[in-house]
Amino acid sequence: MTAPHVAVAPIAVTRAAPGRWKVRWRITNEGDALRLTRIAAPHGKFRSPDHAIDVALPPGGSFEPQLEIACAEPAGQEIENTFLILTAEADRGTWRLLARMRVRVDGDGVPHPTTERIDVQEVGFSGQR
Repeated sequence: MTAPHVAVAPIAVTRAAPGRWKVRWRITNEGDALRLTRIAAPHGKFRSPDHAIDVALPPGGSFEPQLEIACAEPAGQEIENTFLILTAEADRGTWRLLARMRVRVDGDGVPHPTTERIDVQEVGFSGQR
């Protein structure tokens, strides 16, 4: 089986409400065709619930999801080890795509995520489900 290969780039952040932000990413498929089935941002200080999605991405295709993120950190803070987690079906397997991010909160209190690394794990490997 071939693991999926994607790029994840934050592209926009807008205020939704106090302590809540609409964050939009561009997910670009840099490998074989895949289907995205779930998306979440589970960090306690940069959080969105798990959402079911159904998005087919051909090779080179992209998708721009927007999540409402809870983040009430004060200006000047930095949040490490946040994740955007995607679940994908590809090549007869199910995979977790873990985009590790660092979030810098600017002087106006706006969180700015930056992708630092993307890891891919097969679901079911080592007993995961």
